[in-house]
Amino acid sequence: MSTPDRPLSTHDTGELPTEYTPAVSEDQNPVLGPYQPASPAPVPWRDPANQPRARRRSKGSSRLAAWMLGGLIMLSAVLVAFAGGMLTERAVRAPQAAEAAQGDAPSSIDRAWQLVHSQYVDPSVIDDSKMTEAAIDGMLTTLHDEGHTRYLTPEEAHAESESLSGEYVGVGVQVETNADNQIVVVAPIDDSPAMEAGIRAGDILTTVDGRDISGMSVDDVLPMIRGDEGTQVTLVFQRAGEAQPLSFTLTRRKIATSSVSWTMLDGNIGVVRLSQFSDGAGDDMEKAINAAKAAGATSFIFDLRNDPGGYIDEALHVGSLFVPEGSVIFQSQVRDGTRTPHNATSFGASTGDLPLIVLINQGSASSSEIVAGAIQQNNPHATIIGETTFGTGTVLSSYDLGDGSSLLLGTELWLTPDGQLIKNEGIRPDVLVGLPEDQVPFVPISNHTPTTDELHDNQLQYSLRVIASGQAGQDNPTFGDPPSRAR
Repeated sequence: MSTPDRPLSTHDTGELPTEYTPAVSEDQNPVLGPYQPASPAPVPWRDPANQPRARRRSKGSSRLAAWMLGGLIMLSAVLVAFAGGMLTERAVRAPQAAEAAQGDAPSSIDRAWQLVHSQYVDPSVIDDSKMTEAAIDGMLTTLHDEGHTRYLTPEEAHAESESLSGEYVGVGVQVETNADNQIVVVAPIDDSPAMEAGIRAGDILTTVDGRDISGMSVDDVLPMIRGDEGTQVTLVFQRAGEAQPLSFTLTRRKIATSSVSWTMLDGNIGVVRLSQFSDGAGDDMEKAINAAKAAGATSFIFDLRNDPGGYIDEALHVGSLFVPEGSVIFQSQVRDGTRTPHNATSFGASTGDLPLIVLINQGSASSSEIVAGAIQQNNPHATIIGETTFGTGTVLSSYDLGDGSSLLLGTELWLTPDGQLIKNEGIRPDVLVGLPEDQVPFVPISNHTPTTDELHDNQLQYSLRVIASGQAGQDNPTFGDPPSRAR
């Protein structure tokens, strides 16, 4: 979802490093930057008794009612969301109540609402929840933070929270809206129906169960893809380089989101993969690093490819395992321009001065970008290899709107340790190495020795050659075959 993009929330069972002081108020629940709509929502412009307030005079009820109908139809089409996919990249651990508003909503909004209910010619089509959703969505669209700031219905808020809890029911693919308003795959989840079927990062979703989703938002599409365990859904994608659409019929099931796996390769190289920054990811990474060291690892490959992000406190924990204590992991910037550094602390595991390769690609987003940037700038023994990351850089704070629905509001920006924006820029690797279309990233399986066929991964093979040559830590190793493709 790893979102994201993701949150500044704390563990349910742990605490942030002492150096970390959230730059948001206590009633906010920050989440990592890249999710979902559809249930009765509160009407924010009505009083607790649900009675209209005194309104100023309107200029003609029939004209305004027609305007409202057209406006609401238009607003319904503009909901844009960034999902950590069928699994969102930003999970809300425990939504908090929204702060008191700085000012009352304009009375014209109340008046319009009242007129629709009292004057519109066909009262049977009036749906309070849909009008509320469309109005909030339209308001948020004016902030131009598409794919990040957004409204979540109660169902979506639940799914957002579920996505990083360790298990959910779905097909296991993270999606978001691209610049062309298409729904694109950020990454498939490890060991999910989507990954097993061969769905790839960059695939563009076009239909769900035969329904054309052109112009629909992620939040509109996600309920169509999710469903009961054991049921099926047919997804059709357009893939670059393929003349014909690709159709996949997937069976929904519980997706275990254990986020860390590792294995040992020849040459005492430990390969550790983090699929998302879910709850407990830092602890699991510690265990994997220590286990690999105990198995004889003298160098590491840390794979963040297709990691959509997750909780920011997990990013601080994970980043601290790869950079010196006290190093800046990232900076956060609030609305007045104030920047706060967030530093690495000491944990029970570390790669120390061992040679390190970090693998990233366009599916790496949010927390994975934070960690990759921290390692790139703070670890002299590391080289970043792969492709430029997605470019997520907004910290979202979650506000409970009172009925289970939530408002995810961008309240901070993430910056690299040296102050560079991640949003829309991403992290550029030290060495650009692509992955041919006929290959998929290697996924280590703990306690399993991979076969030669499983290691058919150009980015991994390039990394192994860098380690073998002793050039890990150099910004631009000069040995070996040229990259197959560069972005």
